[in-house]
Formats: sequence, C-alpha cells, structure tokens
Amino acid sequence: MPSNNESTGEARNRSNRIKLFVVVVFALIAAASGFWGYQRYRASGATLTTAEITELAKTAASEDRQAWLRLARAALTAENVQAIIAPTEPTNNRGEASRVELGYLLFFDPILSGDKTTSCASCHHPDYGMADGLKKGIGAGGHGYGLQRAGTGRELQRNTPSLFNVAYNPILFWDGRAGTLEEQALEPIFNEHELNQSSAAELVKSLRAIPKYRELFAKAFGFNSPQDGREITLQNIARAIAAFERKLNITETDYDQFVKGKDDKLTTEQLRGLVVFIGQGQCAACHIPPHFHDGVLSSTGTPVSAEKGAPLDSDPGFGAVIRREDGFGMFKTPGLRNVARTAPYMHNGAFNTLEEVVDFYNDGGGRGRGLDVYSQDVKVAKLNLTEQQKKDLVSFMKSLNDTAPPPQTPASVPSGLPVVGK
Repeated sequence: MPSNNESTGEARNRSNRIKLFVVVVFALIAAASGFWGYQRYRASGATLTTAEITELAKTAASEDRQAWLRLARAALTAENVQAIIAPTEPTNNRGEASRVELGYLLFFDPILSGDKTTSCASCHHPDYGMADGLKKGIGAGGHGYGLQRAGTGRELQRNTPSLFNVAYNPILFWDGRAGTLEEQALEPIFNEHELNQSSAAELVKSLRAIPKYRELFAKAFGFNSPQDGREITLQNIARAIAAFERKLNITETDYDQFVKGKDDKLTTEQLRGLVVFIGQGQCAACHIPPHFHDGVLSSTGTPVSAEKGAPLDSDPGFGAVIRREDGFGMFKTPGLRNVARTAPYMHNGAFNTLEEVVDFYNDGGGRGRGLDVYSQDVKVAKLNLTEQQKKDLVSFMKSLNDTAPPPQTPASVPSGLPVVGK
C-alpha cells in the first residue's frame, strides 16, 4: 500500500500534467485561430485591421514570400494607402515651362548671393539628393558644393533638408516658419548666415543688367513685354525658384511600383519591413504614405548625437517661432522619399545612419533614453522591435529611393559666373 507521501506526489504530478495539457490545448487553439483566421482572410478577401496584421506577422515564417506579400498588401489596404499624385500648384504661380526654366537657372546661379560665390545648389545639390551630405550646412564664406563645403565657411544651425518632394509639404524649414515655397525661397538669399545678399535693390539691379535674364523674366511673367527688365522683381524671383522646386518630385520608386501592383518590386525583406513600418514600428503614424510625412511639427526628444546617454539637443525649434515653451524642440516631420541617400538625419544631423535612427525610435525617442523632454509626441514610444525587424525596416526605407535620374546641372548660367558657385 503506497505511503501518504507517494500518494501526494502522484496527485501533484497528475495535477501538473493536467495543467500542462490545458496550456498546450489553449496554445494550439490560439495558433489554429490565427491560422484559420488568416485562411479565411485569404479565401474571402476580407479586410484585416492593422492590429490583426501585426499579430499575424508574428507567426509568419520569415522566408514565406507569399505570406508576407499578402500581409504587405493587407497593410496598405488597412491604412487606405493611395498612389502618389502630382502636387497642387497655387493659382498665382502655375508651373509653366518658362517659369520652371527660369527658376532652374536662378537656382544654380551664384549671382543671388552677396559675394556671388554661393547659389541655392551649393547646399541643395543633385549629387547629394538635393541636400549636402553634411551634419550641418555651411553658409556664408563656404566654397564648393555638398561635402566639399565642410570646414570652408560658417557652420549653420541645422542640417540641410532635401528639397525633393518639398511641393507636398505644407510647412517649410525645420522649424516651420514658412508656409509656401514662394515665402521660403527668399529667406536664404537675404539671411546673413547663408547667401548673405544685403540689398534687394542691388540684386534686382544685377539681374536686370543681364540680357538673358531680361528675356527669361519677360517670357515667364510678361505679356507683350519690351524685355526691359520690368518683370525682374523680388516676387517674381521667388515665384520662379518656387516653380522649379515644385518639379523636384520623386514619384517613381520600387515602393511606388509595388503600390501600382507590381509584386516583384519589393524583396521579401522589404515586404517584411513594410509590414513593420505600418504595424509594430508605428512609423506610418507620422510618416504617412504616400508622402511619408504628416505635414505637422512634433518633438521626438532628439539628442545631440547617436550615443546612448547623449544629452538633449538645445535647439528650441518651433518654440522660438511662437516664443512659447510648449513648442520647444518641435520640428517638421521630414518626408522619407530618397531617405537612404540624404544622411545624416534629424534637424541637427545627430544620426549618421538609418540604423541609428531606428534604434533611437525603438528606444522610445528622447524620453525612452532617459532625457527630460518637455513636449515629446505621444506617438513616440518604445517599440520592442527585434534585430530582424529593424533590419527589415531599413531595407524597406531603401525602396523609397528614386529610380529616375536626378536633375542635371546646367552647362552655364546667364550671369556667366561659375555654375553652382566658387
């Protein structure tokens, strides 16, 4: 006859086996539920929510391309993602070819600067994704373009943003202080730290002295004009440059081709990354397709560098524009088209790689790294992404690279000065 200790032990073992059995049954039910839910989705074409897609992604085999293809398509449908269309142009500045051509030449002509050595293209050059590749831009006194300008002049306060797809953004400059391209175009010209043009009258006079510019302005803005330079005004300078910038649009990428139905345009890794981007990564909460920005300002708690423990950047951003503490550290959400070609990142160039950017957001932004951020956006929170998900996310962002050639630098400009500048 078994002892009481033996009976107790058998009872405990039986109880443990029952508990284990129950756990296994529930796990199988949960897995089957997810599997059959996914099968019902495949069979019926039912629309899944982003939350459901995120859960299904957790059980999908990493190399099952068909599963990720379906999940990626479902994610686009869940968020009602549309193909990109042409930007809206203001009624008083339609992008006629004559205005675009004039703006193109002005953009590359250093005659706009005070010392006639710097052009818009010195810092926004096609070879650098219409940016300059520097942590922070180099302004007055600088030489060359792009990375050539490093150490040659005054370092500016912020990173140089790309001008690609700027036509789709309702707020301009990192701190949002301009609302139209026409408004934005003139500020760098007369900013003493940038093109440092000190006299509007002298600028207009210089342009009116050039026969080719008299012809081009008359063609773009005149009507039966005598081509005497009367159309050369600050307003028309701004309108011409803005008309050119509105044509700097990236609309043909592998991602765009995928949205149009070409399944082979994204790799399996990029498909997984797209699902992360819209789902667990929550990137699309701010970087909304098809433009991959939300047209607003927000604070993410950006530090001065990528290192863990780096202090909070002290740039007030929008706070200085509105002169209020609740705007401190707020900057516009940059678009992500061509993002893999426009490093470094953030308003201060704090991150050199997309991997560093993803790590920062995965940590939960500045607050997630222990920084005292006054107004961090509530959408910026810890993500708990795996290493594979982070790699997939970076791979997807590379699918936003332009597949069309960048704008060509003109062979010459009407002023006769060196194209782009000294």
